[in-house]
Amino acid sequence: MIYKYIGNMIEGKFVERPNRFIGHVEVDGEILVCHVKNTGRMRELLVPGTKVYLLESTNPNRKTKYDLISIDHKGIIINLDSQIPNRIVTDAFLNSEISGWENPDFLKREVKVGDSRLDMLVKKDNRSLYVEVKGVDLVKEKGLSMFPDAPTIRGTKHLRELETLVKEGHEAMVIFLIAREDPLYFRPNYSMDPLFSDTFYEVLSSGVQARAYLTKNTKDTIEFYKEIPILEKV
Repeated sequence: MIYKYIGNMIEGKFVERPNRFIGHVEVDGEILVCHVKNTGRMRELLVPGTKVYLLESTNPNRKTKYDLISIDHKGIIINLDSQIPNRIVTDAFLNSEISGWENPDFLKREVKVGDSRLDMLVKKDNRSLYVEVKGVDLVKEKGLSMFPDAPTIRGTKHLRELETLVKEGHEAMVIFLIAREDPLYFRPNYSMDPLFSDTFYEVLSSGVQARAYLTKNTKDTIEFYKEIPILEKV
């Protein structure tokens, strides 16, 4: 499935990010204030002068009139909207694009587990799969995509909750949706968050499943693409 943004998409040049929620973009000599729909650091991407795409809001009551949706990074369009990965993965399950879970009998988003929520629960043939989705945009050298780009205590907690569910007899999976089409591999980002990275491999050894998928993007569309390998711990 291809998700398309509806509305007026505007091309501009990134200027600065005064805080994690706000970006300044130059369009035809004017500086527009936009909402950054991703709280990740994205220092490798949000470089002054880089081509970006904004979606103009139709809500007259918003404080910011524009949303920063995507960026052209060295000829590769990268989606920066952190609200999109869950929608894309949900549709991938419903469209039978997740191997082993084709034609699910049931899917529910935002499932309460313990004192937090996981992204979805999928059921098929008396099997229950709890899923947590992590959006990824960071790519290092040689096509290596990595998560996170900032320390994430919440992410580590989710991994442990998936591990607990497996011990209780359920199936559990963490899906890394990489919002670009150029990576070749995935690995957790040890240099940024060693605790998350060590926990990731620990829960895999306990039976938690993990997959990494790419998307194909244009300035205003994002499409579920293909799976890439997750590298073993080094």
